[in-house]
Amino acid sequence: MKKTFLLAIALVSFFMVSCGSEIENDVAKLADIQCQMMGLEEKFKSGDADAMKEVKELQEKMMTMAAEFKDKYTTEEDQKKFAAAIEEAIKNQDCGK
Repeated sequence: MKKTFLLAIALVSFFMVSCGSEIENDVAKLADIQCQMMGLEEKFKSGDADAMKEVKELQEKMMTMAAEFKDKYTTEEDQKKFAAAIEEAIKNQDCGK
């Protein structure tokens, strides 16, 4: 599941651009989805149908966000800022643990 998140983040960051706090807000939204997915990991692995459905919905939400970000973020400079914010969020993310 972490690979799925990182793949989605790579896709999103490829298309990114923005200004400081706006980038941080968008990254925070992605991090929140990742935490939700991590919270479902054990249930997902055990074959829980509800968890599988929820993970699929979260993945779809993440891909929708990627499409929105593609249109929202267009400059190379902002794409770099977004990628750096994602790297920082991944390092600091604890998902409430």
